[in-house]
Amino acid sequence: MDTPEEIDANRELVHLTGELDAETVPRRLRESEDWFERGEETIIDLSGVTRADSAGVALLLEWVRDAHANQASLSFVNAPAQMRAIIDFCALNDVIRLRRQRL
Repeated sequence: MDTPEEIDANRELVHLTGELDAETVPRRLRESEDWFERGEETIIDLSGVTRADSAGVALLLEWVRDAHANQASLSFVNAPAQMRAIIDFCALNDVIRLRRQRL
């Protein structure tokens, strides 16, 4: 299970590993129900994602929606090329904030 680790008082980091696809997304969504807290920033590190499809990108969109609903900040780092390509193709760059640098 991927769980947030505290970076400092207002920031948490989540390291995702494995696949983000139609089979794994429902479980990951359930596991992430309490990740986004009001006024806090969550950074999701995608460097451990080995494969992602459109369901994985839909999961990122759901997390963006959840963070917004909780008035929390959310960003993603180290997205694999496959995921960046889907986000670019779907013109979601303004919705899904991707940072390319390592933490």
